[in-house]
Amino acid sequence: MITLTLLHPVQLTPVQHWTFDESTIVRVGRSTDNQVVLYSAVVSRYHAELRRVNSSWELVSLGANGTYFEGKRISQLPVRDGMIFRLARSGPNLQIHLDRSDTLNMKRTLESVRVPALNLPFNDAEEDKKTQPLLKMQTIVTDSKTTMDTSAGRPSEEWIRKQDDSVIGNYYSIELLSQGKVGMTYLGQRSGETVLLKTLNPTWINHPQALSLFERQAKMLKQLNHPGLPRWRDFFRIDGQPFLVTEMIEGKTLDQHILDHGKVDLKQAIAWMIEVCEILDYLHTQSPPVLHQDIRPQNLIHRAHSTSSYELALVDFGSVRGLDLDETAAAYLAPEQKNGQATYLSDLYAIGTTLAFLISAQQPRLFYRQWRQDYRFSPDLIPGLLPELIEVLYQLTEPNPSDRYQSAREVATALRSLI
Repeated sequence: MITLTLLHPVQLTPVQHWTFDESTIVRVGRSTDNQVVLYSAVVSRYHAELRRVNSSWELVSLGANGTYFEGKRISQLPVRDGMIFRLARSGPNLQIHLDRSDTLNMKRTLESVRVPALNLPFNDAEEDKKTQPLLKMQTIVTDSKTTMDTSAGRPSEEWIRKQDDSVIGNYYSIELLSQGKVGMTYLGQRSGETVLLKTLNPTWINHPQALSLFERQAKMLKQLNHPGLPRWRDFFRIDGQPFLVTEMIEGKTLDQHILDHGKVDLKQAIAWMIEVCEILDYLHTQSPPVLHQDIRPQNLIHRAHSTSSYELALVDFGSVRGLDLDETAAAYLAPEQKNGQATYLSDLYAIGTTLAFLISAQQPRLFYRQWRQDYRFSPDLIPGLLPELIEVLYQLTEPNPSDRYQSAREVATALRSLI
């Protein structure tokens, strides 16, 4: 006998389990003909299989987004009792139990159902409120008589919503994607679209400046319309907690691109930065000018699909995150911005440090040196750069804003001259 247990995305407590007594193959994926059906944007139609081989089991990855064990992507792995694997980097966690005694140690036991039910709640409601206030957990009872709309071979959205255990407002299938010191981002779904829901961490909800900056950012984003920016979808509050909803852009951040492939060819890196200049030109010519305030590789996504004329998308405006910057992020920023006096020229500075990272695959903080009474970014420390490129990078990262290029268009012209 083998039992699969779906774990809560944050607390890793049991949510639902499926038990198979005599099966030799157990398939997991988004398609309704799998034995274990999970509706998630990152889960493939057929994502993984558990195969019985003689007296043991093995886990086989099938999905395009990969299957992970202990943070490492696997293709095939022997199964051991109690192991936890993950579908995609940010997808559902599943735990494997190989005999009945293990399942008796759970807080509660849910009988496996033969309909493709999803995420049946399996939590202590009071404890959940304390540790995860953003998720509204719904208690649902289902049995073999459960019915659903199977037109087009899949459940209706209404049916899925009723089966879902994690809902924020009108959005369901909520999964925590990332959590920083100030904010957190969730994946969610509505009307067949996967979206991002961004909010403040619970400890910052009552911080007047953070709340004001977050709401101002949401209002500003609603007015923007550019193919290099994610599209605004919604803004709402739940018990005073603000949520900003935007489209989800599939792809890798340039930071991840460097980790996977190493430094970028100069011509490609410049072409990408020219795209960023065009996006910034749009933002800076708004009335009043819109500042991004967090230009860096982690906030530039190389699109997986050609849904725009731009290869890159600029995400995550930094007005709120600027309240609590770490050392790595701060190395991309202009001196005046670190002192709380950002202008549109601060965004131009960050193009220089970002370009340096792309062509060197090294963090900008390695290229600062003593300058007068302070430190300044020094591109001549980067090995192998042409003098013309060093000159452009120096002007982009001048400590005095008035000594920099004075517009994104001017920066784009200087970059084009290099290729």
